[in-house]
Amino acid sequence: MRITKVDTTTCRVPVAHPLVWAGGTRQSASGIVVAIETDEGIVGIGECPGPTLPTIRTIVDRELAQFLLGQDPLRVERLVHRMEEFSRNWSRIAAYAISGIEIALFDLKAKALGTDVANLLGGRCRDTVPAVGYLFIDEPEANAERAAAFVEAGFTELKLKVGRDYGQDHDTLAAIRDAVGVDVPIRIDANMMWSVPTAVRWIRGLEKFELQYVEQPVPDFDVEGLAQVRRSVSVPIAADEACCDVRSALDLIRADACDVLVVYPSEAGGLTKARHIAAVAEAAGKWCAVGSWAELGVATAANLHLAASSEAFPFAIDTHYPLQLDDVLVERLDMATGIVDVPAGPGLGVAVDAAALERLAQLPVREAVFYDDIEGQAPRVGQIL
Repeated sequence: MRITKVDTTTCRVPVAHPLVWAGGTRQSASGIVVAIETDEGIVGIGECPGPTLPTIRTIVDRELAQFLLGQDPLRVERLVHRMEEFSRNWSRIAAYAISGIEIALFDLKAKALGTDVANLLGGRCRDTVPAVGYLFIDEPEANAERAAAFVEAGFTELKLKVGRDYGQDHDTLAAIRDAVGVDVPIRIDANMMWSVPTAVRWIRGLEKFELQYVEQPVPDFDVEGLAQVRRSVSVPIAADEACCDVRSALDLIRADACDVLVVYPSEAGGLTKARHIAAVAEAAGKWCAVGSWAELGVATAANLHLAASSEAFPFAIDTHYPLQLDDVLVERLDMATGIVDVPAGPGLGVAVDAAALERLAQLPVREAVFYDDIEGQAPRVGQIL
């Protein structure tokens, strides 16, 4: 079997309400759907989420496809290694492109072997995966209402974006706790907005709300500062932006800077590298959580297979999927209750709707979601004092 074609389509879907976080506002979710075709008629489907889709798509089409055409798609590790070596000098942005390609290769390989992707990653540890109830920066009453709706539907964990205003964060968590009680785990995410002293003060002020963990309170480059925050507070600390690949995971572990490693297949360069991070974390006695780039259905399915394939992921996966109003899949993933069935094989267990893909490809995808102006002044990471 040989690869005959690599095709990409960039698309965007609307969300239920603006997704406001410490550094900007998302109005949609978007991704690049990758289709790898073969001379035996088997097609693998993948997806590249990421920060700059025009660039990522160019990398797939103009740089990496040359290493796939004519090759045996079952030799996934060899193909990924070749793409990694080619892009070594620009590996951080290339990782997003390689990730989507690798998902498609795994989907194709699993289909050819008559199994599912989780089995290629080591085998299923579970058949269902919990999804987090995702809350963004908003008025306390609005978030309390959304939190209560998530819990009533069956979601067992919540995540709240924080970091702009301490009083608002405090009042929001108080309102959520009043609405859902003390037994529902709540994690918060500051997206690098705080300095070290601010992070310590902010977290100490919020820890009475029984936080599950605090995600990336300080800038990604400040591993020493993250370790200092961890030593200064009683709440577990998660590394998100600071954990982008295996090497950064090793740096975090050496510094004993966090309790949780937030793992993104897209940033790590694929499902294999994400599993490597999970293995390193397990060896070091750390936990892992699956992060979210607001993936569409294809990459969300891949994330479910990842979480199902390892005991290193005890937390509900991050996902914006319940807030997305459309998708490229023939049949949407069912997240209504917060407990998600891992799609059965073959492959990822999902299929792309060609008409939906064409329709969603008509929407513009270049959207500023990072550090857009907030009341006329864009924030700077680590600068809230």
